[in-house]
Amino acid sequence: MPAGIQTIGLFAPIVASNAIFSARRASRGVNSIDENPLYGAMNMDIAAGQTLKGFKAAKEVAAVTNSEAHIMAEGASEAIKNLSKTNKVVNGISKVVDFTANNINPIICATSAAKVFFGSDDKYDAGAREIISLGAMFASERAAKTFLGMPYTTKAGEKTVTHLRTALYDKNPFLKAQASAIKDYCATKKLFNKVSLNFVPGAVKGLAFVGASIAGYKLGTIIADSILGKEEKETEECA
Repeated sequence: MPAGIQTIGLFAPIVASNAIFSARRASRGVNSIDENPLYGAMNMDIAAGQTLKGFKAAKEVAAVTNSEAHIMAEGASEAIKNLSKTNKVVNGISKVVDFTANNINPIICATSAAKVFFGSDDKYDAGAREIISLGAMFASERAAKTFLGMPYTTKAGEKTVTHLRTALYDKNPFLKAQASAIKDYCATKKLFNKVSLNFVPGAVKGLAFVGASIAGYKLGTIIADSILGKEEKETEECA
């Protein structure tokens, strides 16, 4: 399989899932900015971080496929770097967003803490519910990443290293055959005879990951209700 197609399959789930998470966080930030400004601002920061994370994944795809998108992405990155050097505000914002993109889960936890301490009357009860719900969400995301074979990154000094992971469904002959058939079909088809469908299997993985994340939080909410009792006002989901 060509390197470009392999890379699209690798990074498309990250692009798709981060795009959805970013839209959800941005919406949450806008809706809560009046009632809880800190929580709203932190959600907007996460939305920007998720966008940057997806953008970095898209750049990886574009770089390997040597597409025009890579040239545009490099140009945009260079323009932002140059602006950051001359504008202290832009430089500060870019550092915050970059830090958020590299530390999404801890920032989500901090955002939930802001939600509890600045937006709840019963902080102990709300805090316990958030801990249970977030724990279930992170566990579901980890399980989904393992099952779907989504890559993960680690830091090696200044460099970010991407590690491959074998999908659990590949160990099931039937599921592996179905996945291969879908990949082969998408590799040979184009939408309106122009747009390649190579991204579709990866995008579906991204959607499945988002679904697992949301379902995990919902399950955590149910568990919290069973342990602590139903709360009067339903806790907003956090994914």
